[in-house]
Amino acid sequence: MHAARVVVTVAAGLLLVACTADEEPAVEVATAGSGVVTQTVAAPAEVQPRATARITAPANGRIAELLVDDGVEVAAGDPLLRISSDTVDSQLAQAQAAVDAAESLAASSAGAGLDLAPVLGAFRGQLDGVVPGILDGLQAQTAATEAGLQAAIEAVTATSAAADEWSRALQAAVDDAADTADELRRRGAELDDELRRRASELDDELRGNLGDDVVDDLDFDVDDFGLDLDELPQLQLADVPQAPDTSSVAASLLGAQQAVNDSRQALRDTEVGFADASRQLRESEEELAEQSARTAAAQAEAVGAQVTQAELALQAAESRVEALEVPSPIDGVVELSRGGEAPEAPDGAFDELAGAGGGGLEGIDVSALLGGGGAAPGVSGSGVVAEGAAVSAGQVLLTVYDTSAFTIDAEVDEIDVVELATGQPVEVLVDAFPGLALDGVVDHVAYAPRRDATGGALYGVEISLSPVADAPDLRAGLTASVEVEVRRVDGEVVVPTSALLRRGDGEVVHVVRDGVAVEVPVTVTAMGDEDAAVDGALEAGEPVVTIGVERISDGDPVPS
Repeated sequence: MHAARVVVTVAAGLLLVACTADEEPAVEVATAGSGVVTQTVAAPAEVQPRATARITAPANGRIAELLVDDGVEVAAGDPLLRISSDTVDSQLAQAQAAVDAAESLAASSAGAGLDLAPVLGAFRGQLDGVVPGILDGLQAQTAATEAGLQAAIEAVTATSAAADEWSRALQAAVDDAADTADELRRRGAELDDELRRRASELDDELRGNLGDDVVDDLDFDVDDFGLDLDELPQLQLADVPQAPDTSSVAASLLGAQQAVNDSRQALRDTEVGFADASRQLRESEEELAEQSARTAAAQAEAVGAQVTQAELALQAAESRVEALEVPSPIDGVVELSRGGEAPEAPDGAFDELAGAGGGGLEGIDVSALLGGGGAAPGVSGSGVVAEGAAVSAGQVLLTVYDTSAFTIDAEVDEIDVVELATGQPVEVLVDAFPGLALDGVVDHVAYAPRRDATGGALYGVEISLSPVADAPDLRAGLTASVEVEVRRVDGEVVVPTSALLRRGDGEVVHVVRDGVAVEVPVTVTAMGDEDAAVDGALEAGEPVVTIGVERISDGDPVPS
């Protein structure tokens, strides 16, 4: 049950002192009820087909064949038109020439790197041919020197044997001579002792007979009677024959030994040098192989990049040739273009792919191959699209509209957009079909707004329409309005929205009790177009003031 409305006339003297008797203001009273209150957000909108595809000219040229007309329904993939373009044909020829040039460059550069293998091979041949001969000569020389050394050793051995025999005989003679000398010395010593003994006896006898003074005067010296053993015959070794002289043989032996040592050292040095040279040669060959591999890889990569670049340009040109036959990207209804300027492509859009220096593709316009350049000079695209018409790249030729379903594009004020969320139900009213309400659902709420002429923020809202059996013949751009249901409350107390009065930060309702207006603060839980669900100190069935609320104060009488 919603609020029931009644109109009550209140005496002027009670309500407005300034009023005259002829100005009796009316006060309307309605009964608070209960029920469901729906709160909505209204916004202007526009009908749009589910999808729109604008078909543009892929290149400068002419329409060679137009396969559709206005209003024709097409399926995705159906051919729409074909463009003839001398520019694209020239681009394709240039791209193919670029690929041929790059592949020729790749073939000519294969194996063209510096090959040092023959030089190292010749050096190894010289090394293997010369050094072994030198080693053989040194080995022969060393063998001959060692043979001479052996002969010298044998000669010294023989001479040493004779010298040993002579030394043994000489030693025996020396030993005999020493024994003889010892015997002579022994006997001389015995004789010396005997002479000295007898001289001493004679001295004693003379001193006893003649007296010491006489004997002293006689100058008698016992030592004069001794023997001088040092004057005995000595064995003179200088008179002994010398042993055979082996110094020359020894010198020869030392010379031979030194020659052998020198030959062996030379042989070792040569062998070490040969081994070092062989090792260095192997390292050079390995390094050469690695360097050759790196060089070949770098050359292959560079040439491969050029070939790839040329092939990409060819693929782009082939794609542009294929693009000259334009199919429909979607199912829908065709509308031919009726004029419009063709956009120009940005300058230098393909400089990066063209590359600095051309990469071996000098003289070939890679930017042109990839579709660079703007509209053809003097081509504006004005007039209805038709066969034979000149077109420029990027010019819109026709549009395909998918009318199998429609969406609604609405714009919601920033104050209301905070109430919106996806999935909320929507009622759509299309101006072209009065009295027809379509159902929809919020699909998307924009995060960023656009600014209107006054600077206000408007947020785009996309709404999908629910299918209906007798759908109207909608078209793109039809104006509409939407009401989005943002809240639905089954309220225990429902009052007319006109009964609400703003007081400070809240709302109040004037309830008529015992003929007197009582101001009751309330909280609005849902605000409909005509009714509002409220919470407060009032009940369903109580009368509330709906008209004249701004002139009534708490405690004013309200006649029934």
